[in-house]
Amino acid sequence: MRDRTLERNQSWLEWRDFGASQPEGGGIRRSRISGLARTASSDVRKGGWLAAVSRSFAHSGSPIRILELGTCLGSGGDYLLAGAPDGSHYVGMEGSRELAGWTAERLAVHAVAEKTVEMHPGPFEKTLPVLISEAQPFDVVFLDGFHEGKQLEEQWDALQPLLNPQTWVVVDDIRWSRDMHASWLRLTQKEGVLALDLFRMGVLKSGARRPQHEPLRTKWRERA
Repeated sequence: MRDRTLERNQSWLEWRDFGASQPEGGGIRRSRISGLARTASSDVRKGGWLAAVSRSFAHSGSPIRILELGTCLGSGGDYLLAGAPDGSHYVGMEGSRELAGWTAERLAVHAVAEKTVEMHPGPFEKTLPVLISEAQPFDVVFLDGFHEGKQLEEQWDALQPLLNPQTWVVVDDIRWSRDMHASWLRLTQKEGVLALDLFRMGVLKSGARRPQHEPLRTKWRERA
């Protein structure tokens, strides 16, 4: 599943960055594909977990719906679709139209298994409300668009209409900062939320019964 051709791709891509440090409307950046693949794409360790989350639905034999916020070059989506049953549907949301185009092109390979890809380019504050209004639940949600605690909690609250008791919500970089980790811990303490701490990422499921014992916790530490 790991596409090392991206890591060797020295071509340049101009794209719009809607990150927290950027001005309103996003900032224009110019990056090599290889650099983005190394620094902003899901690596093989994260990819293995993403594929496993999708593969957990294999016993049902039914296609699943996948949502990813923050696709970058499509590495996360590639792993999610690789583990998903045939016929599954992927919805990717990416602020940059240029990066969204890369994602659509990369994920087109999954069409051989009748897995479909739908991209929504543009800032989340414009695209996400439209998706939420459609009220079609997802089975797997991957949050990789923002790395700030406030945005994480706001996205969790906003996405509730799209979740059901079987939905797995994967949160990337839960130890990106103290702020991000504090918000992750607050989400794990919400009533009816089951949490799995994978250190570099975390998995949440709402509507679950809490275990009677206290969950094992790992102390926050600065990321390498």
